[in-house]
Amino acid sequence: MSSLIDIAFPYRRRRSYGAASFAFTFLVLLFEVELLAFVGVAIAARQLQLWWDLQPIVFPTACLISLAAAAVFWWRARSWSKRRVETLEAWARGGTTFGQQLAQKRD
Repeated sequence: MSSLIDIAFPYRRRRSYGAASFAFTFLVLLFEVELLAFVGVAIAARQLQLWWDLQPIVFPTACLISLAAAAVFWWRARSWSKRRVETLEAWARGGTTFGQQLAQKRD
C-alpha cells in the first residue's frame, strides 16, 4: 500500500508517473480551484447562493484548468530522465560525494 506522497511523487520509489499520479494531481487541483472560487464568492462576497448558482460554469472551468495543469505536470514528469533522478540522489548524499563522482566521470 502506497502513501499519498508516493502517488503524487512516484520517482521517490523509482516508479514512473502513471495514471494514479495523474488522477491524484487532477483531483487535488480541482479541489483547490473549487475552494478558491468558494472563498472568493461565498466568503469574501458573502454570496453562498451565487456560488451555488454559478456551479454550472465554475465546475467545468475548474475541470479544464485542472486537466490542463495536470497534463503539463504529467508531460514534465515524463521528461525527467533516470539520469536526473540519479543526479538528485547523488546530490542528496552530500556535496563532496557528488563532486567526487563528477570528477571520476570526467577522467
